[in-house]
Amino acid sequence: MASSIVATLRRSIAGLEPYGAENGGSAPVFRLGHPAADAALGAMPGGLLHEVFAATAADQGPATGFAVCLSARAIARGAPIVWIRQDFVAREGGELHAHGLAALGVDPGRILLVHGADARDVLRAAGDALATRGIGAVVVEPWGEPKLLDLTTSRRLALLARENGVTGILLRAAATPDASAAAIRWEVAAAPSTALQRVPGVESHGPARPAFRVALLRHRRGITGAWNMEWDGHDRAFCEPLSLPLAPAAAHRPPAAWQPPHRAAG
Repeated sequence: MASSIVATLRRSIAGLEPYGAENGGSAPVFRLGHPAADAALGAMPGGLLHEVFAATAADQGPATGFAVCLSARAIARGAPIVWIRQDFVAREGGELHAHGLAALGVDPGRILLVHGADARDVLRAAGDALATRGIGAVVVEPWGEPKLLDLTTSRRLALLARENGVTGILLRAAATPDASAAAIRWEVAAAPSTALQRVPGVESHGPARPAFRVALLRHRRGITGAWNMEWDGHDRAFCEPLSLPLAPAAAHRPPAAWQPPHRAAG
């Protein structure tokens, strides 16, 4: 089973539009876009192995969203992302949603989604994807705490990521932090979104930005911290939460009552 999944992955990768040939496939250096986090982290080179954990079981959705946004920051625009999920993750938490990805500023057509029956399949496919130059990022999503994902395996994944300039993101579902060779470890929880400022004369306002409470638990330079971040899907960047207060309704007149639409008879 694992060999057929890896063979399918290789054929799928071969069919992707090549990226990065003009610069030798080197991974971009990137920042998150959030001023305080960037002041602590600086510019992060691609080709590092990250880990993303949910703060609680209820935060697995926000952790997945953060992994999507992080992978979007880690790659140059247009580079493909390979997302490798264990089947049980999809059964428990649902599949990735194309419209949701697009709303985050990520082209669903640039994501190659791979499913594996168990952790062995997922980790074998992850090694093959990380060994492929021209991939922007590889998100690896096993379920739980498989014995196969030990310190030795994480070292192998980290080495492949560094050698080939591919950013790796281990998205850990139903797991707690343990020994790992990941250079950066994140813990993610949901945060309240800041309401958008009301524009006078406009009664409806658009959806608020996705918001995360992000803790940096490990960094190779020893820096840690925690920040509230929002995600700007248009600029594809993390940012400070909006601090704009809601404008009160105009004091000189009451808000107009809603009237049903009229249609001429005949």
